[in-house]
Amino acid sequence: MDLDPGGRQLAGLVLDAASRGQHDQVADLIAPLDVDQLRSLVTVLAVQVDQTLPSSPATSPAAVCELAINAAAPMFGTTPEAILSAERSRPVSDARAVAMTAARETGLSLPAIAEHFNKDHGSVIHAVRRTAERPRLADAAARVSEHVNDRYTAQLPRPEATVVPLRQEPPASTFEPDGPVEHAVVAAAAAFNTTPEVLLGADRTRTASDARAVAMTAARIHGHSLPTIARHFDRDHTTVLHATRRIEKTPPLRDLAAKIAADLPEQSAGADAGRLDVAEQIPESGYHSPGLREQQRAIPGAAERPQLSVAR
Repeated sequence: MDLDPGGRQLAGLVLDAASRGQHDQVADLIAPLDVDQLRSLVTVLAVQVDQTLPSSPATSPAAVCELAINAAAPMFGTTPEAILSAERSRPVSDARAVAMTAARETGLSLPAIAEHFNKDHGSVIHAVRRTAERPRLADAAARVSEHVNDRYTAQLPRPEATVVPLRQEPPASTFEPDGPVEHAVVAAAAAFNTTPEVLLGADRTRTASDARAVAMTAARIHGHSLPTIARHFDRDHTTVLHATRRIEKTPPLRDLAAKIAADLPEQSAGADAGRLDVAEQIPESGYHSPGLREQQRAIPGAAERPQLSVAR
């Protein structure tokens, strides 16, 4: 009995064409075979048909995964055991990705698929995306999914424990904004489904960093100087400068920062009284510091003060 990868792949193509009623394609596939090869093919087909029968209850997620695996394996000249193993060769990886995608298309949750394949749900997400980006794999996944749906018309159970919410409510915040910069913090935190405390803290996750940079950029667009913004975030002005430059290179975040800046309230008069920014302390170009004599003329009685003489 010939069970080499080529024979298994040919058997898978024959089974797939027969399941779709494409008898002419089946005839074209078996036409070049001799008597011994046909006998081997019949044996392989019998094995493959037997493998497509799931061993677990027909309504369980495990049964769907088994059926998807058994249907995808012969398409790539591999076995169900190899798909469920840690092997990472190209045929096995492609077959595994197709089986995961087909199981996902039937309505199974990511954790349920990951549990059957002994992977994490991130691996399932990656497999589904990789399949969608490759037409050959996407077509194979569609055929496997159709095969699975034809076998099971009943609604598959989806336990609530395995459903992962896509968006969780952020924890309650007691932050009270005071001034435009802090209002920008609140708006950016709401846009990223987090809290102002996270933005003003030391959290460096991607969500916190992006939200913090958007808030800084919105405050900068609103007209606040780098030192003023840095003071609210307890950082130095170079951090604010880096954040604004990063947001400028990311159009979606830049548009969000501009929208937040447009909705910010105006600064109340005297809110920052006594706080001079570094930029405000830098004299304008062309300014020359007055000499000693000019300073003395500006101060009444300064010229009459005794001057110290240095012995030479």
